[in-house]
This record gives sequence, structure tokens and C-alpha cells, in this order.
Amino acid sequence: MTEEMNEEFEVGDVIALTEEGTEEPRDFRIMYIFDIEDRSYLVLVPVDQEEEEEYEVHFLRYDGTDMLQPIEDDEEWEQVEATFETLIADLEKDGI
Repeated sequence: MTEEMNEEFEVGDVIALTEEGTEEPRDFRIMYIFDIEDRSYLVLVPVDQEEEEEYEVHFLRYDGTDMLQPIEDDEEWEQVEATFETLIADLEKDGI
């Protein structure tokens, strides 16, 4: 999922992305945006799964240019996943 974007991102925005191996774009909602060191990451959930009890979660790197990048490095993936899990745990602890 590498896509050119021409806008700033905000939580709640819906963006259309074309997944690898498909031709049709799919709508994703930005659920969270967070930074690790000098990189920003978007947490995306498919709009058609938002109301489901279980849903896919996608992470993409946003480097401030007009491009979203997949996370391909295992170490970076582990950092992003750990940060996301901490974020979710904090929200649950706060009752959100």
C-alpha cells in the first residue's frame, strides 16, 4: 500500500488506498497518528470493518512528503506495534 497523498492527515479522515494485488481502491479510516523518533505513522482500519467486533489494522509510515510507505523492516514493525499496543492499553486504562 504505497500511495501518493496531497494533504495533511487527521484522525477520522477516510483515505482510499489500493492494496497490493488488487485493482480497486479501498476506503480506510485513520484511527490514530503517532510519532516514533523522527517518523510519523498512521493506524488505518478498513471502513467496511469499522463496526465489526474484530477488524484488520494497517500501519503506514508518513514521512512528511506526499507518500505513504509500508513498513518493511522487522525492527521498525516491532517498534510501531509496541507503541500502538501501549497506546491502546493507555486508552483502555483511561476508559476510552
